Order: sequence, then structure tokens, then C-alpha cells
Amino acid sequence: MMDDLVRLAETASDSLLEAAASSRYVRVVSHSDPDGITAAAILSTALFRLDVPFHITLVSRFEEGVLDVIRSSAADLVVLCDMGSGQPELVGRIDEEVIVLDHHRPVGEHRCIHVNPHLVGLDGSFELSASGVAYFVARAMGENVDLSSLAILGALGDKQSMRGANGFILKEASLSGAVERDHGLMLPDGELESVLFRSLDPYFEFSGDSEMVDEFLSQLNLSGRISALDYGSLRRLASALALMLLKRGAVEAIDSLIGEKYQFAHEVIPDAIELLSIVKACGMLEEPGLALSLCLRDDSVLEDARTLEEKGRERVLDTLKMAQRAVSERENLRYVILSDVKGTGVIADTMVRYVFPEKPFLVLNQTPEIVKVSARGTRRQVSEGLDLAIALRDAATLLGGVGGGHNIASGASIPPGTEEEMIELVNEAIGRQLRGRE
Repeated sequence: MMDDLVRLAETASDSLLEAAASSRYVRVVSHSDPDGITAAAILSTALFRLDVPFHITLVSRFEEGVLDVIRSSAADLVVLCDMGSGQPELVGRIDEEVIVLDHHRPVGEHRCIHVNPHLVGLDGSFELSASGVAYFVARAMGENVDLSSLAILGALGDKQSMRGANGFILKEASLSGAVERDHGLMLPDGELESVLFRSLDPYFEFSGDSEMVDEFLSQLNLSGRISALDYGSLRRLASALALMLLKRGAVEAIDSLIGEKYQFAHEVIPDAIELLSIVKACGMLEEPGLALSLCLRDDSVLEDARTLEEKGRERVLDTLKMAQRAVSERENLRYVILSDVKGTGVIADTMVRYVFPEKPFLVLNQTPEIVKVSARGTRRQVSEGLDLAIALRDAATLLGGVGGGHNIASGASIPPGTEEEMIELVNEAIGRQLRGRE
């Protein structure tokens, strides 16, 4: 499968190398989440090193308006990153030569160069993200192994494991010195009070509540910086945090509380946890260009990016507290309806991972023009038959909207006023899936 993936990536790299030889203008369009941002950074860096003229556009959804943007650019070649595999009709309406670099489950037939792990028997939900696909293309274009750290960051942003093709990239990154690996508590360094108060991933019941944090640390008799804690103190902290998650039934979250941590040799922020948090916040607050600059290794934007991350973290913590009080439940899912908030994907992911792990979780975000839906499940639910990509795509289509994504994480856009119908359609679909009727 890996050899097949490499050969598939080479079909895209050959076209891009031809663009370099003939000075063709390349338009890169990518998703504005961490995986899409890192994919765009990988590809654009590889193009820059070959003196290929290019322009990057980051978008939240691949829709009709994106085609208008592409048409206005007079590009010779269009590369779609982290999008396109599920929308062959839309891709087919692009007049220019197209390359699709994606990891979502393919739908229909694509009449273009199409690189996707699913096409070679790899699982795009867990084993390779769009940034990983972009990396395989970039490594075929030249000496770009230093970009492997960005592929790892994108995979972490999509909650993927470091196995399969991701494991291949990690091994290559480690051998080249691009990434250093360590084992420990999956929290950034800093003062304990501040780190725990600000913690979103993992999310604890005291996150955003300074009094609860102080009480928790007082009971453990802990203080100071995380990096200064001795082994016994770290073990005591980890055990207490794990017990807190266990009481909520967040078993999968416990497994990721202690694990492998990464330091990046070539990135402007070496700590993978901190860099991912900032990139995620920039995308959520509709400043993906700032995150892209970071991933292009521009340290002049560091202060602005960190300020934005703090603003985004505060906003999400406030929204999470509000959302927890408004959660409703159906037979096969939990959901919350919110109004014009940022970070619905983060909220859905946090809810199902740390607060309500028993059932898939939907966040419906009402705006004047459209209702955005984010859905998340757990790996256990996926192993039992859950496929949120199919559930949301089919339900949204019936309501005149669009949807899709991965079996474990998906999204949709539906017309205002169809929220209750959407909830019921997805509830019924999940019920059929988990009962094995599909």
C-alpha cells in the first residue's frame, strides 16, 4: 500500500515539476483547519523552492464561491488540498488542470490527478491526513524532508494516530532530525495553574475555572512549572487527571493523556502542542493566513498569533460552559443548538471526547444565511458501525444542503429552519448504522 501511495503521489509531483519547468502559475486552494493549513504550507514551500509562481487561498468550505475565486485567478494549474474527493461534480467544473490532494472518502469519479489514501487501501480517517498526502507529493518533488514536521502537525490536528503512512512520515522525520520524540504528560510547559486553567485538549471539569484549579492543585499539594515537577509529582498529577476523565467515562481521552510528545527542529514554535493550539485558533477565528505564515516559518507573526490564540481559547471556554447547560439528547445522539459562535468543530470534539462520550455529538450553529453542523464520534462508535460522513451527507442532501467528511468527524451546511429535521434524520441514520442495518 505504501508503494502504491508513493506512485500515486508521483503522478501529482510530475505535474508540478512540469509546472516548474514551464513557469506555470499554480493556484493552491486548501481548507482553513490545521490539516488544510499545514497541507498548503507544505505544498507552497515545495513550489517556492522550485521558483514556481503560486497563490494560496484558504477556505472553510469547498463550494460554488470557490470556483469564482479560481476563475478570477487565471491560473494554469489548480491544486485542491483537504477537499475535492467528495465533490467530483464541483471539481469537474474547474476549467484548468486540477490536482486533488485529499484524505476524505472519495465519491464518484474524478477526471483529474487524484491522490487520496483511500484509493490505495489506507484509511484517511486515521492513517493519513491531507498534510501527509501533500508531504508525499513534496518529497517526490525534491529535498523536502524538513516539511515532515508539518505533516505530523496536520495529522495531530485531525486527531490521527501515528501508524500506517503517518508512522512512515514520523520515522522519516525522526531519522532526519526534523522531529524529536519524548514520552510524557500531553500538556504544554508552563505554570500549573495557568496550564490547567487554559486547558482545552485535554478538557477538564475545572478548565476555565480558577477556583476549581486552585482547589485541585491544593489537594495534590502541587505548584510550579510542569517541567520542574519530579517523577513522583508528575505521576500524582497524571493519576488525578486520569481519574477525573474516568469518572466522565472518557476512556479514549485517558489513553491520550500520557503519550508521545514532539519537538520540531525547523518550526518557529518547536513544541507541537503549542503550535497546534495556535494554528487551530487562527483557523477558528477566521485568521488562517496568520497560521499559514507560522507554518511558512515567519517568526514576525508570533506575537500576533499568540494573542489571537489566547482570545480564541477564552471564547471557546466560555462557549463550552454555555453549551454544556444547553445539551439535548435523542436516542442515538446528543446535540446542542448555538447561535453564531466560533469553533463548532472544537466544541463538538470536546463534548464527545471529554464530557459526553457515550453517544455521537452534534453542534448546530445558526447564522442568518445558513446553519453549520459539526458532528463527532469516538473510535469505539466507529468500530461499531458509525459513519458520520454518510449520515450527515444524506441528511443534508434531503434538506437542500451539503455534508460529508470522515466516519468519525463530519460537517454539513443546511438551510435555516431545518435544524429539527436534521437532528432527527441523523439520529435515525446513526441508529441504523449502530444496529447494523446498513
